[in-house]
Parts: sequence; structure tokens; C-alpha cells
Amino acid sequence: MSPGAGRFRGRCKAILAAMLAMVTSVAVTAACDDRSLAAQAAYLSNSSEWFEFNAAGRELVHETGTLQGMELAMDLRCADWQWQGAVALFDGVRRYDGETSMGVPVISQSAIRQLHGHVQTTLPVSDAWRLGARLSGQTLWRDIASAGGATGYSERYEWMLASLGAQWRSGLGPGQIMLALWTGTALQSGMLLSHPSFAQTRLPLGSITQYELSAGWRTRWRAAWSLQLEAAYRQTDMAQGAQAILTRSGVPVGVAHQPRTSMVDMPLGVRINYEF
Repeated sequence: MSPGAGRFRGRCKAILAAMLAMVTSVAVTAACDDRSLAAQAAYLSNSSEWFEFNAAGRELVHETGTLQGMELAMDLRCADWQWQGAVALFDGVRRYDGETSMGVPVISQSAIRQLHGHVQTTLPVSDAWRLGARLSGQTLWRDIASAGGATGYSERYEWMLASLGAQWRSGLGPGQIMLALWTGTALQSGMLLSHPSFAQTRLPLGSITQYELSAGWRTRWRAAWSLQLEAAYRQTDMAQGAQAILTRSGVPVGVAHQPRTSMVDMPLGVRINYEF
């Protein structure tokens, strides 16, 4: 594991540690008339797409595939406030339909791994609506296989987002339907490019914006258990990044930049909740 990946995993651990400390502190010290603590585990199947465009807007790369993942989360409700911390890991393969640096079409595949974590809090503004804020971080590993005379290479993207959101809930049958909308922008980002022809290079990324729309339905299973079905649409747009110098044995051999990129994730999931 590279030092950058280690640092990001360290940040995820720090987020989770802070969330656990927050949960423990509030649960012990807060004077809450209505308080609950819940643990969640989810299985998610994510239909994932990746697009890259040149400066004129022409599509250079289109990847599509399905990623499988698990998410663990903890929820704390204390009076009107609701807090959540979560971490998720996805793995899978996407078909790569693109072109070489010389413009020759090439079909390959990309092995994908995504590590995501967030902490968020929401506060009610009416019986049905809540408003909230979220801090999230993601590392995305993308390993493109060699094909058609083009040499494969690996990329590792990292970013942290600050988001605002709104949630709506209402009873439906024996359960509750939930809708949520979140939108955010990156606080920091970067990409590490690993290519066999030159030294590892860190590329700056352009501005990143993201919006997410989700829907879910939860029903009580037993006294402390509930089952939740959910679906989401998440789009992450990245502006073209600045150029970085490529080197071999310390000698400059060229330049590279991350083109304008759009990522679309559509996860479907089943979540089990246990309330303490």
C-alpha cells in the first residue's frame, strides 16, 4: 500500500474514531428526552459508469460495470438531532471503451475499488423534513488493463466533500418511505498516476461537485430490528485538472492532466438495522 493510500485510510479511521467518540460522549452526557443508538449493515450492488471528455467536449472514455459492496454505519438520535457515521467498500470490474493517446480506439477493462466514509448530522424543520450537513471522503483505485497495444496503468483518486442535504419521511403501509437529496463540493482532491513508462506522478484534479438523490422504505421486523430497501442516484462531476510533468529517472519526458470526468453511481441495497 502506498503512503498516500495509508494516509487516506488513516483519515477514514480518524473519521470513524471521531464518530464513535461523539456517539459515546453524547449518549453518556446529553440530557435527551428521546435517545436511541442503532447499528446498520448493508449489502449494495452499484451500477457504475465513468466518462472522460476532451476540452472540446468529445467523449474519450466510457466505462460501465457493476460493483458489489458492503456498508457499516452507526446512527445516534439525541432529542431533535440525528447523527450518522458510515464506511463502505466496493469492488468490481468495468468495461473500458476508449482510445489511446494517438486516438486509436481500444477496448479493455478496469478493476475498480472504492473506499468511502462519511459523518453527517440532521435537524428537523417540520414533522416530515430534516436539513443536514455531511463531511465525506473517498479513495478510488482504477487499474486499467493493457489491450490493443496500449500499456495498462493504475490511478488512485482521493477527495473530501462538504455537502448540504434535505430529507423527507412519511408513513407508507407497514413502514416508512424516505427521500433525500445531498449536494456538495470538494475541499481537497488529487490523483496518483502509476505508469510503467515513468515515475509515479501526482496530478491535481479540477473542481469536484456531487449531487445524490436516494429513496428508501423501512419496516419494523422485530422489536429492535428493522429492514430497509433503498436505491440512489449519485453523480460526481470533475473539471479538467492542471498539467503535471512526467519524469523518468528524474528527467522530464512529457506532461499529463486528468480530463473532464463524470462518474455516475446507482446503488441498490438491502440494509438491516438494530436499535439498542
